[in-house]
Amino acid sequence: MKTAIKLPWVLALFLLTLMSARISAHEQHEPQARESCRVCGMWIDEYRKSAAELVHKNGHKEYSCGVACMLRIIDDEGGMSAFESVKVHDWVSGELVDAQTATYVLGSNVIPDMVPNYIAFAKREEAEAFAAKEGGEVIDFTIAYDDVSPVGTTAPFRIRTAVTPGKGNFSVGIVYGYAQKDQVKSGDSGIDPSAFINANKAQPKVPNESQMMQQAITLNYSPTDNLALFMNLPWFEKRQSTLERTPPAGGPVGESIANDDGFGDIVLEGRYNFWRSTRWDRFASVLLGTTLPTGEFDGTRDTAVNALAKTNLITKGTGLQMGKDTATFTGGLLYSQRWKDFWLHTSALYNVNPENGDDFAYGDVATIGLALHYTPNYNLMLGVELDASYTEKNEDRSFKIGNSGGTVTNLAVVSDWRFLNAFGGNFKLRSSIGLPIYEDLNARDVKNALGMPYRQVQLGEGFFGNLSVVWTFRSAPEY
Repeated sequence: MKTAIKLPWVLALFLLTLMSARISAHEQHEPQARESCRVCGMWIDEYRKSAAELVHKNGHKEYSCGVACMLRIIDDEGGMSAFESVKVHDWVSGELVDAQTATYVLGSNVIPDMVPNYIAFAKREEAEAFAAKEGGEVIDFTIAYDDVSPVGTTAPFRIRTAVTPGKGNFSVGIVYGYAQKDQVKSGDSGIDPSAFINANKAQPKVPNESQMMQQAITLNYSPTDNLALFMNLPWFEKRQSTLERTPPAGGPVGESIANDDGFGDIVLEGRYNFWRSTRWDRFASVLLGTTLPTGEFDGTRDTAVNALAKTNLITKGTGLQMGKDTATFTGGLLYSQRWKDFWLHTSALYNVNPENGDDFAYGDVATIGLALHYTPNYNLMLGVELDASYTEKNEDRSFKIGNSGGTVTNLAVVSDWRFLNAFGGNFKLRSSIGLPIYEDLNARDVKNALGMPYRQVQLGEGFFGNLSVVWTFRSAPEY
């Protein structure tokens, strides 16, 4: 299988160039080392209005970008007893005041640093006046400390989060994915491909194994507090192995291998958060998305008319196509909720695949997803994710392809590790590995020219995995 070794270097160069440009721009004005927040990596000097000052018992002084990260540092150190003093900036005067005596507004329309958006006030009446204008709940330090979570939000892999992170949030990632299918599926039963073709002397061929590698650049940007935009630029490498019987029926079985690689369809998505709770622990959003037909679709057809289908079917299997040759459309609802150290994400989406210029249409897909994430501290997330999808049959010139579509339920174990703060943001290593735990795939019974029956089937089972490095930062808002 040919490997596209150039793309990872291009992705890495893109990421390094972007980060170097950002740090170089700051170094022109700040030649000295700049202090960043221990939790999120953001530059402290860009968040002076919301920054907190923590003085440890040994006299060491550090700063956080805001109250949320301050609370996480206190929790990480075992409580207030680990500090000589902890102070926050009063939102009105800008003066440092004792964190334990300050009053806070949580869940307002103002997001000065991280989420949840705690804003500190020296005087309770000023906090109440702010909440009356900008919304939010007025709380004291004890409630804020008890309520804060180790991580402001988590990001699922195969589904989406309803949380939007705030205006100016940006991330870029390099992704590598691998998926393999290696069992014949006829309904919900699976069988080894060799055993399947040898059990029926009339079986002319059967898929043996499929492999797919994906390398991609992902981009996330939030132009407003309630809107988050996403782009995926993928490159695929695909390999398909098929067992084929030499005619006539009962002849010897050999293996043929086909592979291809190329740029895939660009994915564009937008999430709009239309409701969230004051405590920033429940979110509901709508998702709308599309794909651009940038991947190649080979519409070559059989030269002979298929007597049963009454049409010339496209010869290249869907498993080797780089794209769909048409824009597709996705819509649905997302819901996320937090319980202290745990995050729950749910989704319900529907994907529409119109007919392309070669009169071929991939089946529409309905998907539901569920993710449960555990965050023991602000550097780590561990979780499990479950998604189930129903795919309609593909159509070629309005002929429904019998061995396409069906139901698949996948289970994945995921992790998220923040391993480095740099360039005003942070780097995360994200990984997932999973497998289908239930499949009911469509098959089709046909007969050969001699009237002998055989079955057209699909591949299933196997496993999949993803590994990515993501750099995230937020441009400081002006308040």
